[in-house]
Amino acid sequence: MAALALTGIGVGAAQAAEPIATIPDLTGQSTSVRLDSGFTDALESLQVTPGTVGDATISDGSARFPITGGNVTVYRPGEADPYVQGRIEHQGSGLSLTKGDTKVELTDFVVDPGNPATLSGKVTANGQTVAESTVLFDLDGSTLQPIQTDMDAGTATLTGTTVRLNPGAAMALNQAFSTDAIQGGLTIGIATIVVNLPGQMPAMPQGGVETGGGSTAGGPDTALIAAGGLALLAAGGTVLVARRRGAARR
Repeated sequence: MAALALTGIGVGAAQAAEPIATIPDLTGQSTSVRLDSGFTDALESLQVTPGTVGDATISDGSARFPITGGNVTVYRPGEADPYVQGRIEHQGSGLSLTKGDTKVELTDFVVDPGNPATLSGKVTANGQTVAESTVLFDLDGSTLQPIQTDMDAGTATLTGTTVRLNPGAAMALNQAFSTDAIQGGLTIGIATIVVNLPGQMPAMPQGGVETGGGSTAGGPDTALIAAGGLALLAAGGTVLVARRRGAARR
């Protein structure tokens, strides 16, 4: 019910739809973003220095944020809207952006695989809270790669989702750093999510599932991005191929 409440599904829909896969408690691993050179070059040109907050790290061009909790529920497309619901939480870590005496911190990220797929978080400027929770980045699943599992390690990995700066977040950063050079839609990087697989999951129903597209709201170009695809994989060990349904029909 908590997952349904996050996405605004009514009680009637919740009663009618039966999930095909559920990870009720995400228990660790990480979300990392390989930072795009366009993003890092833009920061350098503005003399803005990126850094980390809390348990986050930046190494070899990638920023990594530990997963601290969350849940995912997946329904058959058409039986719930969006059909991938839930959240991936990253409490106690984040990204800092510093220029001179101004320091902006983006922390406590929450990935929502719904429609549209987004990453929200807390924003502070020089220690003062600007927003407890607001959309920071938009997530594009059209660049998704097939999911990989390591059964020995008990993990599933999904990589390829493109992370782009939300226009509202771009406006706020422009105000903080007294510039107009930061544009909404700027590619931040490519995300990789690694989650622990639960010990027991219900079997997947017969039939294939296609991914790729960037929306989980139903229709001809629906997608399973981020945790949604991981939940499906964990449920049945199904190999998912990242491709649009429309392309498959042509």
